[in-house]
Amino acid sequence: MSKNCAKAKPKIMSHITFNKLFFNNEDTCRNFFLNIFHPLGLVCPECGCVHFTLLKCRNNVYTCSQCSHQIYLFAGTIFQDNKLPLYTLLYGIFLFVTSKKGISAEELSRQLGINRKSAQLLCQKIRYLMYLDNDCFDLKSKFVEIDGFHIGGKSHNGKRGLGTDKQPFLVALGTDQLNNYPNRIKLLQVKSENKEEVKRLMQHIHYDRDTTICTDGDPAYHYLKDRVHLINGVIDYKKSDHLMYWINIQISNIKSNIDGIYHGIAKKYINGYIQEHAWRFNHRYKGFKLMFSMMRIVSYSIVMTRKMLKDYYNNASVSDGLWNSFLSLLKRGFLQKNCHV
Repeated sequence: MSKNCAKAKPKIMSHITFNKLFFNNEDTCRNFFLNIFHPLGLVCPECGCVHFTLLKCRNNVYTCSQCSHQIYLFAGTIFQDNKLPLYTLLYGIFLFVTSKKGISAEELSRQLGINRKSAQLLCQKIRYLMYLDNDCFDLKSKFVEIDGFHIGGKSHNGKRGLGTDKQPFLVALGTDQLNNYPNRIKLLQVKSENKEEVKRLMQHIHYDRDTTICTDGDPAYHYLKDRVHLINGVIDYKKSDHLMYWINIQISNIKSNIDGIYHGIAKKYINGYIQEHAWRFNHRYKGFKLMFSMMRIVSYSIVMTRKMLKDYYNNASVSDGLWNSFLSLLKRGFLQKNCHV
């Protein structure tokens, strides 16, 4: 078993390099977002004209030179209601995405010089984009480890394990060799660790008869024995080379990050933080290319205001079925066209 990282992580863009490019340069910041949202250039939906002028009396609004139709830079995007200066918004995205383990809204507020609510909203939007991006990619590997875990505060019913009222998740790790350092991770929020939820996780994993899947002896995985090479037995966790070593390391990292950086979170927000961890892990070798990954998730055409985010987390006005249908359409359309970046 290899307990060491397979390769060194490449360097990412430094803050000094970022500031040399964008600090005190409103036009460069504006062109950065313009190239993301309109990679082929602005086109007037009314007359088809491609010549636009930036209005001086309105922030980030372009007007058509022929018919005077106006186009707002962030229209139809997740930052449609943005009121932050362009550099502050861009630097906030950069800080959040390039942070090694995550950054709290309190710290982001201090770094950007904005109030905590604005920083919290920006964090929630980026986490939602990361969730969409995670949902766009499936796990492809010949060796997969699968396990479940619970996360949250102290259980109200006093029970542990499967009987707890903490939020359950399923985690899958893809490796190049059996019990080797993982290359990708997939995390799924579930109701419980049962057969139906395992089937839902397997929809995000490419597998065949030659795929080896390791689990911890839970009967929920027994149905896979005729579909894959299943290693489903009781794990002796006292051994240093047990088959679930790396998946336990990841679960431990998730819990320690939430406790150490965010100091506890509300149960309705847990999935966002879990998906943030998965996105960071899957992009840890991007280096300077992490900027292109950042541009890809920002380019997802979806409007998500503060109220819509609140309704999404509270399930007040958007049912799970309707929301899942919307995500399915989104993935089959715009998202898949951008996944190759």
